Amino acid sequence: MSEPIIRTLRKSDYPALIDVVRRMWYPEYDEKTGLLAAETDWENCLARATCAFTAELDGEPVALILGRVDALDHRRPLNTHRINSLRGLLRLVCAKDGLKAAGDILGILNIDEHLRKQATQTGHDYSAEVVLFVLDPAARGHGLGRRMFDTLMTAFREAGVSKYFLFTDTTCDVGFYVHLGLAQVSEHTPPTNGDGEQATSFYLYEGLVPEN
Repeated sequence: MSEPIIRTLRKSDYPALIDVVRRMWYPEYDEKTGLLAAETDWENCLARATCAFTAELDGEPVALILGRVDALDHRRPLNTHRINSLRGLLRLVCAKDGLKAAGDILGILNIDEHLRKQATQTGHDYSAEVVLFVLDPAARGHGLGRRMFDTLMTAFREAGVSKYFLFTDTTCDVGFYVHLGLAQVSEHTPPTNGDGEQATSFYLYEGLVPEN
Protein backbone atom coordinates (compact mmCIF):
# COMPACT_ATOMS: atom_id res chain seq x y z
CA MET A 1 0.00 0.00 0.00
CA SER A 2 1.38 3.39 -1.02
CA GLU A 3 1.63 6.51 1.14
CA PRO A 4 -1.53 8.65 0.79
CA ILE A 5 -1.17 12.04 -0.87
CA ILE A 6 -3.33 15.14 -0.43
CA ARG A 7 -4.10 17.29 -3.46
CA THR A 8 -6.78 19.56 -4.86
CA LEU A 9 -10.05 17.98 -5.95
CA ARG A 10 -10.45 16.97 -9.60
CA LYS A 11 -13.70 16.40 -11.44
CA SER A 12 -12.57 12.83 -12.16
CA ASP A 13 -12.68 12.23 -8.38
CA TYR A 14 -16.41 12.92 -8.17
CA PRO A 15 -17.83 9.39 -8.76
CA ALA A 16 -15.63 7.68 -6.17
CA LEU A 17 -16.20 10.35 -3.53
CA ILE A 18 -19.94 10.54 -4.15
CA ASP A 19 -20.02 6.80 -3.49
CA VAL A 20 -18.18 7.37 -0.20
CA VAL A 21 -20.86 9.91 0.75
CA ARG A 22 -23.55 7.36 -0.21
CA ARG A 23 -22.03 4.61 1.93
CA MET A 24 -21.43 6.94 4.89
CA TRP A 25 -24.71 8.88 5.00
CA TYR A 26 -27.31 7.13 2.84
CA PRO A 27 -26.80 3.39 3.51
CA GLU A 28 -30.51 2.81 4.26
CA TYR A 29 -31.49 3.42 0.62
CA ASP A 30 -30.96 1.14 -2.36
CA GLU A 31 -27.87 1.93 -4.42
CA LYS A 32 -29.66 3.99 -7.08
CA THR A 33 -31.56 6.20 -4.63
CA GLY A 34 -28.55 6.43 -2.33
CA LEU A 35 -26.35 7.65 -5.17
CA LEU A 36 -28.94 10.22 -6.23
CA ALA A 37 -29.19 11.50 -2.66
CA ALA A 38 -25.41 11.56 -2.24
CA GLU A 39 -24.93 13.41 -5.53
CA THR A 40 -27.60 15.96 -4.57
CA ASP A 41 -25.93 16.50 -1.20
CA TRP A 42 -22.52 16.67 -2.91
CA GLU A 43 -23.60 19.34 -5.37
CA ASN A 44 -25.17 21.40 -2.59
CA CYS A 45 -21.86 21.33 -0.72
CA LEU A 46 -19.85 22.26 -3.82
CA ALA A 47 -22.22 25.18 -4.36
CA ARG A 48 -20.89 26.70 -1.11
CA ALA A 49 -17.24 25.63 -1.32
CA THR A 50 -14.33 27.82 -2.44
CA CYS A 51 -11.56 25.28 -1.80
CA ALA A 52 -11.50 21.50 -2.02
CA PHE A 53 -8.89 18.89 -1.16
CA THR A 54 -8.91 15.14 -1.57
CA ALA A 55 -6.70 12.34 -0.27
CA GLU A 56 -5.57 9.71 -2.73
CA LEU A 57 -4.53 6.23 -1.64
CA ASP A 58 -3.26 3.64 -4.12
CA GLY A 59 -4.53 5.82 -6.95
CA GLU A 60 -8.06 6.15 -5.56
CA PRO A 61 -9.66 9.21 -3.89
CA VAL A 62 -10.63 8.18 -0.37
CA ALA A 63 -11.29 11.43 1.50
CA LEU A 64 -12.55 14.94 0.87
CA ILE A 65 -12.62 18.22 2.75
CA LEU A 66 -14.42 21.28 1.41
CA GLY A 67 -14.03 24.77 2.79
CA ARG A 68 -15.69 28.09 2.18
CA VAL A 69 -14.19 31.55 2.60
CA ASP A 70 -16.90 34.16 2.04
CA ALA A 71 -14.50 36.73 0.60
CA LEU A 72 -13.33 34.28 -2.09
CA ASP A 73 -16.77 33.36 -3.45
CA HIS A 74 -17.61 35.61 -6.39
CA ARG A 75 -20.20 33.29 -7.96
CA ARG A 76 -23.88 34.13 -8.20
CA PRO A 77 -26.01 32.40 -5.53
CA LEU A 78 -27.69 30.21 -8.16
CA ASN A 79 -24.41 28.78 -9.45
CA THR A 80 -23.97 25.61 -11.50
CA HIS A 81 -23.61 23.33 -8.48
CA ARG A 82 -26.72 24.83 -6.85
CA ILE A 83 -28.69 24.18 -10.04
CA ASN A 84 -27.38 20.60 -10.14
CA SER A 85 -28.47 20.12 -6.53
CA LEU A 86 -32.00 21.35 -7.29
CA ARG A 87 -32.16 19.02 -10.29
CA GLY A 88 -31.05 16.18 -8.03
CA LEU A 89 -33.96 16.85 -5.69
CA LEU A 90 -36.37 16.65 -8.62
CA ARG A 91 -34.83 13.36 -9.77
CA LEU A 92 -35.21 11.95 -6.27
CA VAL A 93 -38.97 12.47 -6.43
CA CYS A 94 -39.20 9.71 -9.04
CA ALA A 95 -36.86 7.28 -7.25
CA LYS A 96 -37.75 4.52 -4.80
CA ASP A 97 -38.01 6.12 -1.33
CA GLY A 98 -36.77 9.28 -3.01
CA LEU A 99 -39.25 11.56 -1.28
CA LYS A 100 -37.91 10.44 2.08
CA ALA A 101 -34.32 11.00 0.92
CA ALA A 102 -35.18 14.47 -0.37
CA GLY A 103 -36.93 15.20 2.91
CA ASP A 104 -33.84 14.12 4.84
CA ILE A 105 -31.63 16.48 2.82
CA LEU A 106 -33.98 19.44 3.11
CA GLY A 107 -34.59 18.73 6.79
CA ILE A 108 -30.88 18.85 7.62
CA LEU A 109 -30.45 22.06 5.62
CA ASN A 110 -33.27 23.58 7.67
CA ILE A 111 -31.64 22.44 10.91
CA ASP A 112 -28.31 23.93 9.78
CA GLU A 113 -30.03 27.25 9.12
CA HIS A 114 -31.58 27.11 12.60
CA LEU A 115 -28.20 26.40 14.21
CA ARG A 116 -26.55 29.26 12.32
CA LYS A 117 -29.33 31.62 13.40
CA GLN A 118 -28.87 30.53 17.02
CA ALA A 119 -25.15 31.25 16.77
CA THR A 120 -25.72 34.67 15.22
CA GLN A 121 -28.22 35.63 17.91
CA THR A 122 -25.62 34.91 20.59
CA GLY A 123 -22.99 37.07 18.91
CA HIS A 124 -21.11 34.45 16.89
CA ASP A 125 -20.25 35.46 13.34
CA TYR A 126 -18.01 33.72 10.81
CA SER A 127 -16.34 34.36 7.48
CA ALA A 128 -15.38 30.74 6.80
CA GLU A 129 -16.89 27.25 7.03
CA VAL A 130 -15.74 23.65 6.87
CA VAL A 131 -18.49 22.64 4.45
CA LEU A 132 -17.91 18.89 4.15
CA PHE A 133 -15.43 16.43 5.60
CA VAL A 134 -15.71 12.76 4.68
CA LEU A 135 -13.24 9.88 4.95
CA ASP A 136 -13.72 6.36 3.64
CA PRO A 137 -13.62 4.06 6.70
CA ALA A 138 -11.34 1.72 4.74
CA ALA A 139 -8.71 4.47 4.62
CA ARG A 140 -8.52 5.07 8.36
CA GLY A 141 -5.27 4.46 10.20
CA HIS A 142 -3.12 6.73 8.02
CA GLY A 143 -3.64 9.93 10.00
CA LEU A 144 -5.58 11.34 7.06
CA GLY A 145 -8.24 13.01 9.17
CA ARG A 146 -5.77 15.32 10.88
CA ARG A 147 -3.73 15.86 7.71
CA MET A 148 -6.81 16.83 5.70
CA PHE A 149 -7.98 19.22 8.39
CA ASP A 150 -4.53 20.81 8.66
CA THR A 151 -4.48 21.30 4.88
CA LEU A 152 -7.75 23.23 5.01
CA MET A 153 -6.54 25.27 7.99
CA THR A 154 -3.51 26.31 5.93
CA ALA A 155 -5.83 27.48 3.14
CA PHE A 156 -7.94 29.41 5.66
CA ARG A 157 -4.87 31.02 7.19
CA GLU A 158 -3.54 32.08 3.77
CA ALA A 159 -6.94 33.67 3.07
CA GLY A 160 -6.71 35.71 6.27
CA VAL A 161 -9.35 33.73 8.18
CA SER A 162 -9.05 33.60 11.97
CA LYS A 163 -12.30 31.85 12.97
CA TYR A 164 -14.52 29.29 11.24
CA PHE A 165 -17.47 27.00 11.92
CA LEU A 166 -18.84 23.64 10.89
CA PHE A 167 -22.02 21.60 11.26
CA THR A 168 -21.88 18.09 12.70
CA ASP A 169 -24.12 15.61 14.52
CA THR A 170 -24.06 12.55 16.73
CA THR A 171 -23.68 10.20 13.74
CA CYS A 172 -20.24 11.74 13.11
CA ASP A 173 -17.00 11.62 15.10
CA VAL A 174 -17.71 14.74 17.15
CA GLY A 175 -14.84 13.83 19.46
CA PHE A 176 -12.40 14.49 16.61
CA TYR A 177 -13.43 18.14 16.54
CA VAL A 178 -13.32 18.44 20.33
CA HIS A 179 -9.79 17.01 20.28
CA LEU A 180 -8.81 19.72 17.79
CA GLY A 181 -10.05 22.37 20.19
CA LEU A 182 -13.35 23.31 18.57
CA ALA A 183 -16.18 24.43 20.85
CA GLN A 184 -19.92 23.77 20.60
CA VAL A 185 -21.93 26.94 20.01
CA SER A 186 -25.46 25.71 19.29
CA GLU A 187 -27.42 22.45 19.40
CA HIS A 188 -30.73 21.10 18.13
CA THR A 189 -32.33 17.69 18.70
CA PRO A 190 -35.47 17.10 16.59
CA PRO A 191 -38.22 14.91 18.07
CA THR A 192 -38.32 11.28 16.94
CA ASN A 193 -41.35 9.41 15.61
CA GLY A 194 -41.68 7.49 18.89
CA ASP A 195 -41.04 4.04 17.36
CA GLY A 196 -37.84 3.43 19.28
CA GLU A 197 -35.88 5.61 16.90
CA GLN A 198 -32.76 7.03 18.51
CA ALA A 199 -32.66 10.82 18.48
CA THR A 200 -29.91 12.53 16.51
CA SER A 201 -28.50 15.76 17.89
CA PHE A 202 -27.13 18.38 15.51
CA TYR A 203 -24.44 20.90 16.42
CA LEU A 204 -22.61 23.98 15.25
CA TYR A 205 -18.98 24.04 16.37
CA GLU A 206 -16.50 26.88 15.99
CA GLY A 207 -12.73 26.89 15.90
CA LEU A 208 -9.77 29.23 15.62
CA VAL A 209 -7.36 28.86 12.71
CA PRO A 210 -3.92 27.95 14.12
CA GLU A 211 -1.27 30.59 13.58
CA ASN A 212 1.09 28.05 12.00
